[in-house]
Amino acid sequence: MWLWLSAIAKPHATPQTIAAKRHQWLAQGKDRQLRERCRSAQRYVVEVSTPPRVLWLLDTDDPEVATLITEHFGDLWEIAVSRVTPQAIGS
Repeated sequence: MWLWLSAIAKPHATPQTIAAKRHQWLAQGKDRQLRERCRSAQRYVVEVSTPPRVLWLLDTDDPEVATLITEHFGDLWEIAVSRVTPQAIGS
């Protein structure tokens, strides 16, 4: 299954708190956990977005993998999770 997570920074999130939370994610090895639970895990940053916005596209058989992201980053980001289906552009 494919999961699409869309995150918009909450008003109190600063670039410093966002960077610290990302550093904590890496230091705790959660990036490795995500890679182990997904066939593919991609992260996108929407450039020049105010407030900041991040998108994740995950290919996984584990629907709980989204919880790994939402529980870690949920204090700084409003995160919406959607199940999506890849389709060819010509379809």
